[in-house]
Amino acid sequence: MRPTLRFAKTACALMCSALLSAAAHGAMVELADNELSEVTGQAFINLTTDSNAGINYTRLNFGMDIDTQLNMNKLKLGLYGRTGEAANTADINIDNFALGSVNADDTINPFRISNPFLELAYKNNKVVGVRLGFGEAQGHLSGNINTYTGNLAIDIFGKGSYLGPKITCGWDFIVCLPAKGLVSGVWANEDFKAEASLVNGSGNADPVRGTMAGLTNGTKLSMPDSSAAANFLLGLFTSQNCGLLGVNTCFNLSDYGSIPIGKFDNQTQQFTGTANGVFLSMQTENVQWRDQQDASKFITALAGAFMNIPRNADGTAAITLSFQQALEGIARKDTCLGSATHGC
Repeated sequence: MRPTLRFAKTACALMCSALLSAAAHGAMVELADNELSEVTGQAFINLTTDSNAGINYTRLNFGMDIDTQLNMNKLKLGLYGRTGEAANTADINIDNFALGSVNADDTINPFRISNPFLELAYKNNKVVGVRLGFGEAQGHLSGNINTYTGNLAIDIFGKGSYLGPKITCGWDFIVCLPAKGLVSGVWANEDFKAEASLVNGSGNADPVRGTMAGLTNGTKLSMPDSSAAANFLLGLFTSQNCGLLGVNTCFNLSDYGSIPIGKFDNQTQQFTGTANGVFLSMQTENVQWRDQQDASKFITALAGAFMNIPRNADGTAAITLSFQQALEGIARKDTCLGSATHGC
C-alpha cells in the first residue's frame, strides 16, 4: 500500500504543478437577470463513483482546460524486483521528464490538457490503485526514456520514395526486388503506414519495463489511400524479428528525446488533434480502469506503475511519427527558459 500512497502524492504534485503553471485570468462581471437566466453550467470540481469486479472507484473530476509547461529531473515509479526483469530497474523511469516546450525566444509551446481527473480504486476498504488521467492531451512529452510499462500506440507514416531505398533484399531477391521496385517507383508518392507499440529486440510485445518500440512480429505495412490489390500484395510481407524487407522495425525509446502526443503535422510543425484516454497509474494488484473513450470497456493496468498512451476511438494512434523519425530518432525539444535545454 505504501507505494500507492507515494504515487498519490506524486500524482497530486503533478496536478498541482500543472494548475500552478497554467495561466488563468479572470475578472468579476455583473450580469443582468435576463442574462443569468440563459446561463447553465456545472461545478468546477465534481465527484463520481463506480464499481467493477469487486473494486470500488472514486474519481475527482476537474472540469477545466490547462496549458502547462513543466520539468522534472526524474520520473521514476515502481522501483522493485520484478520476475523476468533486470535488477534495479523501474516500471516507469524517465530522466529529464518534461511536458511542453520552449522556443529560442523563450516563448512557450504548452502541453494542453482537458478534463483532468484523479481516481482512487478501493478493495476491502484498502486503496489498491491511483490514477491520474487526462480526458484529452496534446503537446510534446520529452525525456530520456529508460523503461516504460503500459500502452504506447504509435502510427508510422512515410512516402515510398523514402522507404524504397532502405529496402535490402539479400537472398530473398526473387520476391523482394519487385516489391522494392514498386515501392521506389510506382508507389514512390504513396503514403505507407505501420502500427507500432512496445516490443523487445526480437519483435515480441513487451509492455513491462520496455526499452524499445516498433512493429510486433506479423505486422504488415499498408497504404491507406491505395487499392485493395496493392495492399494485398504489400500484405505478403510482414515484420519478423525486428525486420521487414531488410528495414529495421524496432527502435530504442532512448532515441526519442521528444515525442508528440496528439496528431502532429511534421511539415507545419503544428498539432492538429488531441490524444484521448491518456493516464498514469499505480496499483498494488492488476486493476481494471474504465476506458475513458468507451465506458463499456476496461483497460487492465498491471500491478506496479503503468502509463497509458493508447489508440484513439477512431483507431488512430496517440503518437504519429514519420519513417525518418522512427528510423533516425527525434532530437529533444528545448524545455527550459534561459540557456539550459533540459534538466532545469
